[in-house]
Formats: sequence, C-alpha cells, structure tokens
Amino acid sequence: MFLHCCKAPKALKTYLKPKQYSDKILVQGIIKNNDVKLFEILYDRYFPFVYGQCLSYFKNAQDVEDSSQDIFYKLFLKLDSFKFQSKFFTWLYRFVHNHCINYKRSFKYKMLENKMINPEVLSAQFSYYNYETYESDNFKFNKLKKAISLLPIEEQQMVLFKYYGQGTVKELAGRYNCSESAVKMRLKRLKKKISTLYQALEIRPL
Repeated sequence: MFLHCCKAPKALKTYLKPKQYSDKILVQGIIKNNDVKLFEILYDRYFPFVYGQCLSYFKNAQDVEDSSQDIFYKLFLKLDSFKFQSKFFTWLYRFVHNHCINYKRSFKYKMLENKMINPEVLSAQFSYYNYETYESDNFKFNKLKKAISLLPIEEQQMVLFKYYGQGTVKELAGRYNCSESAVKMRLKRLKKKISTLYQALEIRPL
C-alpha cells in the first residue's frame, strides 16, 4: 500500500466499497480532503498499469520500480492539476508518459544506463576520502559508485549533476526550487553521507 494514515470521508466510507468508487469520486475526495486512504485505493487500482508502462520504457528493473513509485508520489502532490476535462485514465496515461520521457532524458539515467561515468572525473571529486592504500583505482571507483547507488534517486541525480556533470549551485537551486545556500548545505551533507556509505562497504578486492 502507498500510505497508511488519514481517514476517508464518513459518507464515502460508510456506503461504498473500494470497487464502487469511480475515478471521479476518488480524485475529488483526494483533492478536497488530501485523503491518503482514498489515494491508496487509486494506487491499488492503477499500480499494475503504471508498472506495466514503466516496463515498456526501461530495461533495468530498479528503474521500473523507482519510476513507478516516483510517479505515484508526484501524482499525490499534483493531482489537483487534473481538471476533469477528460477521463482520468487518459490524463494518467499522459502523466506517466511524460514522467518516463523526462526521466530517460535526465542526466542520471543517461550516465548510469549508458555507462557514461568517467572514473577519473567522478573519483577526483571525492579525493578527500581516506581510501585504503591496497585498493586499486578501479576498485575504489566501483566502490564509490556502489556507495552513490545506495542513495535515493534524487540524491544520486544531485551528486552526479554537480560532481560529474559540473553543474553549478545556481543550476541546482533552479532544478530543485530552493535557495543556493540550501543546495550547498545539502551537498555538504551528501558528501558526508557518501563517505559513511563508502567506509561501511565491506567489499574487498580479490
């Protein structure tokens, strides 16, 4: 289930079972009351469709899973942009399509899926780490990449955009709709987080 809090409006909860909710009733209830219980019904109803659509766009199972969850997260936040001028399914189809296309165009997807990461460029940005001397450069890079892959997708994107793509703090502030000082603080925390993950990995070269 997507979330487990909030209560459905009494009138709906008393008289209707999940299958009896029309898309219109669900969407209206979610928008009006920010109702998570109703959104869970919408999630259960359309997850197979969303997941199937993501399968048609991505080869990697993790990308399919992550994109499916991201879509529902964004859907919950942006559902009020649906103006009931078409069937909800039609609108959702476009919503999913746009998300998948934008994700495939994203910096993170292009680099990780198409293996465009250059070890020297990325590793140099984290050279302050106290890497073990017995680890080869290639091994250190793979370990660093593994540590970064353990971050949530949005944090992976920020790290790769800044430290590999040479993105600016100003660009990141615009991308994430926050102040430049907030971006700097987040990047500082991310470096510490990656360092902790890197040091915690017990992988050793053969």
